[in-house]
Amino acid sequence: MISLIKKVISSIMAFIIAVLPFGNDTSEKKCDPAFNGTFLQSWLSSTWSDERWQDEIENMKEAGIEYLILQDVANKAYKSSGGAWTIYYDSELDAFSDATVCPDVIEAALRNCKGSGIKVFIGLAMFDDFWTEGAITAQYSEMCDIASLMVEEIYNKYYAEYSDCFYGWYFTPEFNNVLTCQINIGGMSRGLNKIIDSMNKTDPDLPLLLSPFFAEYLANGHVLTLVNLVRLLDSVNFRDGDIFAPQDAVGALWTSPENLEKTWKMYDAAVKSCDADIKLWANCENFCLAVADSLLAGFLTRPASENTVSVPATLDRFVWQMETASQYADNIITFSYNHYFSPDEVDDMYIKTYLDYIENGFELEAQKPSDPSDFVKAAENGVTLSWSESEDNFGIAYYRIEKNGKFLSRIENCYDDASLTFNDVGGSLTDEYSITAFDAAGNCSETVIVK
Repeated sequence: MISLIKKVISSIMAFIIAVLPFGNDTSEKKCDPAFNGTFLQSWLSSTWSDERWQDEIENMKEAGIEYLILQDVANKAYKSSGGAWTIYYDSELDAFSDATVCPDVIEAALRNCKGSGIKVFIGLAMFDDFWTEGAITAQYSEMCDIASLMVEEIYNKYYAEYSDCFYGWYFTPEFNNVLTCQINIGGMSRGLNKIIDSMNKTDPDLPLLLSPFFAEYLANGHVLTLVNLVRLLDSVNFRDGDIFAPQDAVGALWTSPENLEKTWKMYDAAVKSCDADIKLWANCENFCLAVADSLLAGFLTRPASENTVSVPATLDRFVWQMETASQYADNIITFSYNHYFSPDEVDDMYIKTYLDYIENGFELEAQKPSDPSDFVKAAENGVTLSWSESEDNFGIAYYRIEKNGKFLSRIENCYDDASLTFNDVGGSLTDEYSITAFDAAGNCSETVIVK
């Protein structure tokens, strides 16, 4: 207990010194501002053919990816919807006797990554009620019991044949600073230690990766979160080489840009308190989640986003996230190349812009799109706006429309070609509209106004 108190005090002091205006200068980068790993959710890849896998692997290698992290391969639905399991591999565990069995993503990933140089982390179990229950009910402990059995079953089933690419494990529940996780640090640690015990029985050299996140809304602040992180790191039996890879939570809007560096300083102070030589990696989010507006947005809940569907982040924001993380993290991974950058999922302008950034020594291209032309408005079911397409060296990500100087809508171009019309049902011909084109790097055209 005395040792833990000393660690807590030392970590808090280190954090306070780091965030003070005259604190330590962390401008020297610990890694390049580029990612070399990606998370892949099982539902996305479960129907991929080997041909599709090989295309994806070639694309990932071109992007410099060395690590593939499969997310949960066993998921328990919300109790309110029946609490049934869905699994993504062939299991003989009693817990999955009534599970829905989907195609084996573990074998498919390992088989196709074999010989590619890509190292695979295998995700374990997850239960949907974690987002409301955390570790305060028996479900968390039960899930950890099942996950510990999964470790031995999966290792015995796949490791011998795929030892060259079966690299490690991923613990899927995302520890965070919300009360449901913070109230039972001891229970969270005990559950995780059960899983680590199974890992040590099979192969203690295979690292474990965790990816927690920090929330600014209805949750503990930085100092109290740091205290509980130190407690967690002190009570979990981490091994040298295990990986603590926090999400930066910028894409999901849990962390505001102005607090991102403070949050990385908190993680840095926490990891340095751990007795084991664990690695601090960064999980930089390369997407922008769609979050609706509300009276509490930005105060008690996440702020609203302009996009109404989840989309890839433009590279100016994503590069800034990686540059910030590179001052603290030993390595950068992302959620997710496969979901938001793969040319088989979204328009290839994003990965082409990223590859250009890498090829040019981590310098993002700055060529502006051409202005939208022929921008007109017509009285039709309110007001219908139309314009001609802008041109860009890599492609137009979206068009942003304002009405009387205030944001009205975004027309996305990441999944399909953007519609070059927009209907404002409540509009009038007396309203003033403007439109601006943005490319995948975040460069914008001149704003075109029609009165």
